[in-house]
Amino acid sequence: MERFNPRRSKAPRVVGATAVLAWGLVACGGPNEASDSGDDDGLGGITLGPSTGASGSGTGDDADDGLGADETTAGVLDVAAEGGIEPTEGCQAVDFLFVIDNSVSMENEQAALVAAFPGFMDAIVGTLEAGSDYHVMVADTDAWGRCDTANGWEGHSPNHGTCDDYIQATSFEECDGVLGAGVVHPAGALASNQPCAPAGGNRYIVEGEPQLEQTFACMATVGTAGHPAERPMDAIVGALGSEINGPGGCNEGFLRDDALLVVTFISDDPNFEDEGQPADWYQAVVDAKLGDPNAVVVLGMTPAWDDCGGNNQAIKGEHWAEFVSMWGERGLHGKVCSTAEEYVAFFEQAVSSIDQACDEYQPPG
Repeated sequence: MERFNPRRSKAPRVVGATAVLAWGLVACGGPNEASDSGDDDGLGGITLGPSTGASGSGTGDDADDGLGADETTAGVLDVAAEGGIEPTEGCQAVDFLFVIDNSVSMENEQAALVAAFPGFMDAIVGTLEAGSDYHVMVADTDAWGRCDTANGWEGHSPNHGTCDDYIQATSFEECDGVLGAGVVHPAGALASNQPCAPAGGNRYIVEGEPQLEQTFACMATVGTAGHPAERPMDAIVGALGSEINGPGGCNEGFLRDDALLVVTFISDDPNFEDEGQPADWYQAVVDAKLGDPNAVVVLGMTPAWDDCGGNNQAIKGEHWAEFVSMWGERGLHGKVCSTAEEYVAFFEQAVSSIDQACDEYQPPG
């Protein structure tokens, strides 16, 4: 069956959150280790829609963290398409960049993202045109975090509880210690602690990955050994740089000129740790996409909400909320302190936003 072509039909394709992303989402319960930021370690609530600032209201309810195991995504998207017309514009490729906070307070949020990913990708693939392809890359929010040493990190690590025996006994590649490089060997407390080995041999997943869900789960379980100064914007800028994506670079071939770029970042840090300002980050991303802001969708899950806890005197991610708002309708801002089920709702709305962006995107040339 041919995949949905958004230029051949405008019939609504996205239904309720529970039906769209019902792939057995289960949040990891239980308290986390003490947070450097002081944020609530649980998953609270989410408000959907383009960001307009740092405040907003969410449900705040303790929603059910699980969806029935017998629920499926069947019938969620109308993937049947009329034949005959070959598309000449729009999405032929999508590059997904996930930047995930790997600080000590992020266990539950990582688990919710990992659980949401399969249904999210199923829905995305259903909206792409036949013949389209995708790249999926994960980066974390520091270079080597707490496990860095003055003499390099090979072979041993500082005496911190999150820098576990696996790190001390394992040899890593140089790119494993580069901010913005694709994560393929997460290490430390609560990390995968194993090589993830995407089938294409890159530091990112390519279409045709035979174990898509398992490979993403391995890469996205970045653990909690990261530095307490989380820098997701620096990681985004680093991941999209021309040198790191060029020949011999850690992310060689990830970023493609003719692909829609979807950036998702998740962090609960209440402080301002990144270099630069929102306008700088925005311009860096636009420059990476050859000056075309319409080639980008940004999904940000931040603590910039009244009910996300943290120090009332702290920034609480307001700078990140401002960055998301700069993308207008292509920016979607949600609460990092959300229930697992509301992570589902956030990514459901993201599918619709990405679909529209794909519909309107005109690749260069």
